[in-house]
Amino acid sequence: TRQQTARARRMLQAVDGFKSGASQREIAEAVFRRVPQSRHEWQAASERFAVMDLIKDSLAMIAGGYRKLLRHRRRR
Repeated sequence: TRQQTARARRMLQAVDGFKSGASQREIAEAVFRRVPQSRHEWQAASERFAVMDLIKDSLAMIAGGYRKLLRHRRRR
């Protein structure tokens, strides 16, 4: 679906930034194009938690989770 494609793109951006040494805040800025300004706002921001999930999910995909996608059969 369109949402799955968009999430996969964000996952690739997040893991690329993570492996390059970017901070979660820098990744959020690149992926979501906006980041809360203050440290306190960042600690509670939904973007922060989304970045953590994107990194976690993309690392799991790299570790072999992509095989699940390859096994998925589409209904005809």
